[in-house]
Amino acid sequence: MAAPATPVPPIVDEGVAAAAGNETFKPTFEDQMIAYSAIYSMALICVVWGSVRSLNYVKRVIAKGKYVEASLHTKDALWFPLKASLALFTLYIVFKSTAISDGVELARTHVLPKVPEQYHQYFDTAVSYLPQGNGTALKFDIRGKLSNLHPTIAEYIKYVPEATKDNFITLLVWLMAFEGVSCIATIFTAPVVTFLLRLLPIGNRWPRKNHTHYIVWKTSKEEIEEGDIEEAPSKDVEKSFELEFNEHWFYGLLIAAPIAVYHLLYRHWITNNLIAIGFSIIGIELLHVASFKAGVILLCGLFFYDIFWVFGTDVMTTVAKSVNAPILLMFPQDLIAHGWREASKHGMLGLGDIVIPGIFIALLRRFDAQVFEKTPTKSRYYFIATMTAYVLGLFATIAVMHVFKAAQPALLYLVPACISVPVLLSLIRGEFTELWNYSEEKISEKAKAEKKEKKKEDKKTKSHKKD
Repeated sequence: MAAPATPVPPIVDEGVAAAAGNETFKPTFEDQMIAYSAIYSMALICVVWGSVRSLNYVKRVIAKGKYVEASLHTKDALWFPLKASLALFTLYIVFKSTAISDGVELARTHVLPKVPEQYHQYFDTAVSYLPQGNGTALKFDIRGKLSNLHPTIAEYIKYVPEATKDNFITLLVWLMAFEGVSCIATIFTAPVVTFLLRLLPIGNRWPRKNHTHYIVWKTSKEEIEEGDIEEAPSKDVEKSFELEFNEHWFYGLLIAAPIAVYHLLYRHWITNNLIAIGFSIIGIELLHVASFKAGVILLCGLFFYDIFWVFGTDVMTTVAKSVNAPILLMFPQDLIAHGWREASKHGMLGLGDIVIPGIFIALLRRFDAQVFEKTPTKSRYYFIATMTAYVLGLFATIAVMHVFKAAQPALLYLVPACISVPVLLSLIRGEFTELWNYSEEKISEKAKAEKKEKKKEDKKTKSHKKD
């Protein structure tokens, strides 16, 4: 959602969150144009950069004979809006001060009378484990119950943080800050570190030499002898955790770490944008839409998702106001009036309005590349045309927002623009069938799993025939 908007998986629009800023300051049209021009420029950089990285990522995967892990197929795209809605509504229940008590009261009034009396005690027991209180005092009364189990637990349980709304948000922001800095290290600082260290006239030794480290946690599917798991076949073990990184990336992470620290301390809009840009670019690179059909289904589903949760309920607004995390791009509208330190009236664009159209545009970038490989004389129209449509959709959002003086869900304008332009272009060029049937599903992890399953079934069939 623009002008106050903040989606993420769950996709969350910031809706009226800008109202939390400086209410006394009234930005002029020029102030708004400066702010949104900056925000939309950052959004375009994210989409273009992410699309280029997405193409390179898929090429690397194919070259290594591997499979894309985070791939959305048609079925996934159908379920995605429902899963996002469930996650969003769960956050709404956590953040809204009266949501749980209202739900309990409704159940007591309308449901409990229809239930046999012998089961009422179970209802009361279940309710006792629900969060108590409201607002920032909302918490789970688990510590008191655990302390009653044993004196030793009672002694140490007081050091465990309470499961309050504020602590939940703090944990969320800490995790996002760390993940964001990891993205920044991958995109910016690590390549710079590598470039600078390569210039050192010290030969191929530390710190110029870039060692790669691989950490893995394996669990055997069956009972095996201690010490045998390292050499065990992959079919006999499961990887619960694995982490691969090189030393230059780690140096880059250390250089970028102050961004996260500063953001956690001051919540400044500049550090917010650095982290959000990192999220957006890496998100567009790694979130893989497996086919054009899946992309269209995903955008259409989230189109109705955005409209329903923004205009139909207060769910999106409540969650957006409660989460103070780097899940949006922001730029102060009062920058000229109050300076970059004191500015507080921000224009906003949610990461969902960047990443969701971005992964679809990245798919078209890969489609262009495939067409160009097959027929080098053909130009790469679809990526440029859809990027232009994305820009027009963003400015349509701000135009409607300016006319009606109300926040708008950006996907309401971005989805029709991003779908209609490539479809119309393909019809004009006589390539609609090729575009509509374009698919990369064969390089996804699901395709790999299906192949394995098919091989197992074939083996079973052969063994049955022998018998």
